[in-house]
Amino acid sequence: MEELSATPARRHYAHQAYGRTADAFEPVAWRPPVSKRFDPRPANDGYGTGPSLKDDFAALPAWATIVGGGMIAALVGALLGGALQV
Repeated sequence: MEELSATPARRHYAHQAYGRTADAFEPVAWRPPVSKRFDPRPANDGYGTGPSLKDDFAALPAWATIVGGGMIAALVGALLGGALQV
């Protein structure tokens, strides 16, 4: 790869065009600019329109938590008993 030289005329042009003089025509590491307005959601998705999962759990009655915990404990006990039987 050949090296580009920055002559005084090109330095002057670079200063007028880019606002910096010395390295305007030197190779640099370039990356695309970050888009600050990009929204990754689809237009018809409707995020934020309904209650969150935390709100749903807060609305459950106390007996549902106790019954759900008991069912999970029974399921874990059955799976553990089956695993120990083998």
